[in-house]
Amino acid sequence: MSKVADTYWTNSQTITIPVRNRKKAAGRAKSSTPHWFLFVVVVSITLMLCLAVNFRAFSEMSAEAEQNGQLSTDVEKLSVENLVLQEEIHNLKNDSQTIEREARKIGMSRPNEKVLVPAN
Repeated sequence: MSKVADTYWTNSQTITIPVRNRKKAAGRAKSSTPHWFLFVVVVSITLMLCLAVNFRAFSEMSAEAEQNGQLSTDVEKLSVENLVLQEEIHNLKNDSQTIEREARKIGMSRPNEKVLVPAN
């Protein structure tokens, strides 16, 4: 080597970094948070998101089930009322006693029959 090169390369003031320290410096800097902590955070956020979606779906489903029960009760009640009205229609068309009773309610009477009217 030349005299200039020997001066710069063999200078006693030159700092040499040991090989093991160079590898750490050249590699990625160590973060302050461990990898497992980041994994736990990601898993926790995912779990909370899934729970929120499922809770909302469960709440909507129970509200729908309650509404379905109420509507079923209403349908059953109206079906019973419909049957009663159909029976009454049948009796008004075919039963003479029912026809006479309803006619008396509206003030009708048979010919030559005296109707007593209450005096006020």
